[in-house]
Parts: sequence; C-alpha cells; structure tokens
Amino acid sequence: MSIYHKVRAVDRMFYQLEKELGSFQKSTGLDCVANCGNCCLKPDINATVLEFLPLAYHLFKQGVAETWLQDLEQDTSTKLCPVLNKLIAPGAKGFCSEYAHRGLICRLFGFSAMLHKNNTPTLVTCKPIKEQKPQAVAMAEIHISSNKNYPLISNYYMQLRSIDESLGAELFPIRIAIAKALQVVLGYYAYRRPPRFRKVA
Repeated sequence: MSIYHKVRAVDRMFYQLEKELGSFQKSTGLDCVANCGNCCLKPDINATVLEFLPLAYHLFKQGVAETWLQDLEQDTSTKLCPVLNKLIAPGAKGFCSEYAHRGLICRLFGFSAMLHKNNTPTLVTCKPIKEQKPQAVAMAEIHISSNKNYPLISNYYMQLRSIDESLGAELFPIRIAIAKALQVVLGYYAYRRPPRFRKVA
C-alpha cells in the first residue's frame, strides 16, 4: 500500500472516530475545560508512527517535512509535542497548531473508554474534566456502563494496526513518533516521483 493510501486509510478511520466522539459528547455533555491544554503538556505521551503519518504527509505536501525533521533531530532539549502552541493564538482551536492532523491519542484521550478487569469498560478522562465537569463525567460513566456506543481505545488501535502492522503497533514518545513518520514519508518519496499536489488558491 502506498503512503498516500495509508494516509487516506488513517484519515477515514479518524473521520469515523470523530463521528463517534461527537455522538458520545453530545449524549453526555462531556467536553474539554476551556483554555486547559494540560494533557498536551505531559512529556510522557506515547503514540504510534502511523497515527502521525497524515501530519507527516501534510508537511511533505507543504514542502517543510525536511525542515521539521531536522528541527526534531537537533532539538533534544524538550520532550513536548512539536505542534504544541504555548499560547492560544486568535482563531486557533486549542493548543494544537496542527489540529486537523493530530494523532489518535490526541483524539481519544478524555472522551473514550478502555477495558479493565473482566473486560469492564472504564472512562478515560483527565483530572481537570473530573474536577470541573463532574455531572458530565457521571453521565459518561452511565453511558458507558449501559453498553451504549462509545469510543473504545483498543478498537481504534486495532484498526490502526490493520492498516500497517509495522507502523501501527509500537509506541514511541510523541516527538519520536512524529520524527519517524516524517522519515517514512521522506524515505518513501526519496526514489519516487512525488504526487502532484493541487494548489489551493
């Protein structure tokens, strides 16, 4: 499968996830605390290479993939995500400068469930949401325990692995995952003619 088709497959999965997340949030009232971004400030976030392939491909289309990779390889002073905005710019959606191309972990955390003992689904969310939106958290927990539709983390990571086992299984610190995704895209097109990208006026 070509890089383009892998990116399309991941994007289709993200589209389905966004629909499921939207339905879950609408049913429970669960959403992020305004101007928080605490989860993005964690230095120990792990991700797969494949979930950041759409971001790497987007940066390649913009002609900046090599610069991004060089910056990531040279700057070892931080473990934070390289697309993190320290301050929210006017018109920006949260702290992510590449929100449309954020990874699977970024989409799932806060609004999904994972299986614990006896395959019991449990809400995965953050401390600020638990403290500031207890009613929504309670609604989400009821929603999950009643076996209604909700995003299950393991299901989406299984879907990711089905697209590409080698890129969708192993977890890396988020900066390394993004760097490896850039390496995959740049390596793929190093000896191939890159696709013609449609210019947007």
